[in-house]
Amino acid sequence: MGGAIDSLAAFYSIQTVVLALLVLVGGWLVDRFNRRLLFSLTPLIAGVSSLLMAVAPNWTWLIPGMCLSLLGMSIGGPIFFSMTSDIAPREKRAAYFGYQAMAISICGIIGPLVGGFFFQFLDYRWFLGLGTVLSFGGSYLRSLLKDPREDPNFVPEGGRVERLPVGQGGARRGLMGDFLGNLREFGGWARVTPGVAAYLVLISLPAFSGKLLESYFTVYLNEVALILPASIGLLAAISGSAAIPANLWGGRAADAVGRRIAVPEAHVLSGLWMVTITLVSGFNPLAVVFVFDGLIHGGLFPSIDALNADLCPSQRRGTFNGVFRLLGVLVAVPAPAAGAWLWSHFGSGAPIRAAAVVTVLAGVLLLRLMPSLTRTRPSPASLGARSSPG
Repeated sequence: MGGAIDSLAAFYSIQTVVLALLVLVGGWLVDRFNRRLLFSLTPLIAGVSSLLMAVAPNWTWLIPGMCLSLLGMSIGGPIFFSMTSDIAPREKRAAYFGYQAMAISICGIIGPLVGGFFFQFLDYRWFLGLGTVLSFGGSYLRSLLKDPREDPNFVPEGGRVERLPVGQGGARRGLMGDFLGNLREFGGWARVTPGVAAYLVLISLPAFSGKLLESYFTVYLNEVALILPASIGLLAAISGSAAIPANLWGGRAADAVGRRIAVPEAHVLSGLWMVTITLVSGFNPLAVVFVFDGLIHGGLFPSIDALNADLCPSQRRGTFNGVFRLLGVLVAVPAPAAGAWLWSHFGSGAPIRAAAVVTVLAGVLLLRLMPSLTRTRPSPASLGARSSPG
């Protein structure tokens, strides 16, 4: 669409800033309103976004559709995290996140193959149009699902939370008051949970690496490794295929051996995988590397969501997930510009190698932090509420 490397950096920088403005709102909406309604609305938003992008005449006109897509993403992430955390027993939580990741991996096989075919042989606008149709269908199917919180007998982990009566801090706060109140509750939780502040900083560092890869990885494969779009889609499908069995055993293994071991290990292995990408060329060697990508991310990364859920009070997981994602977004803000500078001054592989260094460093520091990280149930004062067992 006429964009150069600098245009790509500008587009992803705008995307990151907009996401930073929306993730807190999305997490708060999940805790404040009906989760099933929001769950069914997110693909509807994605469908409208795809439609706007399909009719965009140039890359700058992609920005409105991108902003709408980010609104759906800011709501969808906390909903998946919150609902899966409520459904899963604590001792099997990583396995449940693995099952969720397995379903996403199946989409990761089909989507890149279809997308690569459309981009190479047809037109990307047809692909976006297909995405609109699928999103609208997904919205209807999601409306048929049930939220665990709709069960009158459901008791969240740690007991129910009741608002204090008016005159004791329980006055109706309104939308903005409730939003700001949830942020204060997060601060209360963070203060009473040893090690959580350092954990959030370290677990957010790889977001910088992720944004570097998002911005330049496909460009590197296409322009440097000379991999055609359809073949890039096939590589992603190979990774997704390897991730499916890895999701099944990886989550269970993390529950058995401990998520505090699996989380640092995931980051170290992921960084080593990034370095390997820059050392090989040709489709067949890259296919082998992408198999390991599926095994690493599929087998180990569900434990990150499980550990985050262990640390978060059940009643505010949407808001806490929004804060967690905001930190990642803020860390990622300089990544596109940094990647453009690294590409120009140190070569096309420099952004990927920089991503690897940051990810491995985060994994090593997380490993050192884990012994001091303990889960502390928040006090009623930190939640602005009164806790009861049911």
